[in-house]
Amino acid sequence: MLVVVSNWSSGLLLSEDVAMERPKALVIGAGVGGLGSAAKLAQSGEFDVTVYERMSFAGGRFTQHDHDGFQIPTGAVHMIPHGKKGPFAKLMLGSRSKGGLDLKRHGVDLLPTSHFACRMKDGKFQSANSVYGLLPWFSAKDTVNLPGLLAKGAKKSWENETEDGRTWLERRFSDEFIDFLDAFSNFAISLRFDQMPASTVVRMLQNSFWSDRPHIPKGGCKGVIDGLRADLRENGARVKLSHEVTEILPGTAEEETKEHRFCVGIRRRGRDEATWVGTDAIIHNGGHPNLLKALSDDFEVEEVVRTQIENTQAVGGIGFCFALDDDIPVRSSGVTMLPNLERVGGFVIPTFSDPSLAPEGKHLMITHQYVPDASVKSEISKGREDLYEAIPWLADHGEEICVHTYHRNWPCNRAPQGAELPMDIGVDGIRCVGDGVKAHGWMMVEGIASNVPNAVQQISQSM
Repeated sequence: MLVVVSNWSSGLLLSEDVAMERPKALVIGAGVGGLGSAAKLAQSGEFDVTVYERMSFAGGRFTQHDHDGFQIPTGAVHMIPHGKKGPFAKLMLGSRSKGGLDLKRHGVDLLPTSHFACRMKDGKFQSANSVYGLLPWFSAKDTVNLPGLLAKGAKKSWENETEDGRTWLERRFSDEFIDFLDAFSNFAISLRFDQMPASTVVRMLQNSFWSDRPHIPKGGCKGVIDGLRADLRENGARVKLSHEVTEILPGTAEEETKEHRFCVGIRRRGRDEATWVGTDAIIHNGGHPNLLKALSDDFEVEEVVRTQIENTQAVGGIGFCFALDDDIPVRSSGVTMLPNLERVGGFVIPTFSDPSLAPEGKHLMITHQYVPDASVKSEISKGREDLYEAIPWLADHGEEICVHTYHRNWPCNRAPQGAELPMDIGVDGIRCVGDGVKAHGWMMVEGIASNVPNAVQQISQSM
């Protein structure tokens, strides 16, 4: 008997037999890059898609947990840096005809912040609604040279680049202007300008200045994750939590997987032995080192790629979360930079865009700082000193809820901005996504989203 099932998202009618014949795609890691890739694959109708996540929750560093009504992020700061003009919005909210996932139908939306950018200087708050609104804060030199920065050709890395971003900017802009932008870099990607190539810094600033103001995901980061999971269910894909990938072997390694390109070992939490799953394509969202660890010697990875992965150090960071009362003098959801501080780059109060992220009458403030010292405990103390020195009202109106550290296998970014790792490690049928594989000059989730379509396209072409 022929059983017909309806694929409502595509409008196609598929027989059960045909559905069974589709190649299998396995996504490792249920972070935003993994779930976004899985959703693209599932929407295409070309693959039978399963996502495996070692943690007990989906979203990775792009979700949140509830703490007495405060929605505490697991990494991301409830912030989409380029709003509705960046790669993230294009992927999540764009129409399917234009390469997007059209997640609005699952309740996903982005809410504008109240300002393009803000800063605290000498205890006083300033705000601007565009990049040119920043200029009255700075010198005439900055006003004259800003158009040149915005027009500079930095779409690709400059060949044989030896100059860092700060050195390049110092020839063109005042220290005060650079320090302001440097604080933004610290807040957004846990790096200072002197830690990145000049072309990366220029392109990152261009992407930021030409974009929309930052936006807050409706319902926080988890609102996006919930929308992605709803879309996956709608298209027949599965997300299996508490399942860790242990090995990736050729399909011929086990009898039950010999019809597939890969044989993947999956161990469910609480069980000692792995089971074998056959798949024809893999998208890996768990970091390059973990991929190489799982990949058997049957697959040839060029030594230059292995060396690059081994020599790449993940970027760490520290974030504070504060509960604020409603009497705070700063009433903006824009990113507020804190230039010239020893550690902290800035803060955001997303509840002025989405009050649901805190209990009624309260606000949530999230900070971020880079970590130059291996002593995390010392860095936390320095960050706390920074905050109470720079924000005069914090002691009277704020209460520290928690402090998060991002390092080792839970970093801010698995590769520094400007030193991203390759999406293709040389194994046909495997592609990498995530914060270690960002396109040139795109930061945070914008960078993750920018490479998802490329990874999915290449996987489809490899079949």
